[in-house]
Amino acid sequence: MATANVTVSLDPAVIALAKEQARAAGVSMSSWVAKTIRTATITAAARRYEQFEREATDAEAMAAWDEAHPKGRRLTGAEW
Repeated sequence: MATANVTVSLDPAVIALAKEQARAAGVSMSSWVAKTIRTATITAAARRYEQFEREATDAEAMAAWDEAHPKGRRLTGAEW
């Protein structure tokens, strides 16, 4: 089974959006989140994260962390 790290925002606006989407789909929020995670591709998630990175204010700190921790040498989940 394939696995991936998922970052979930706790911003109230994001939670409200998830509740709205779940209500529109006629399912519980936890079911909607699980289905979304299962069906979302890593590529689509990466595109959303790239937009988040462009809008974030900590780009320099994150770039420095990435530079100090090459992807091939990180332990799974170590960045969290």
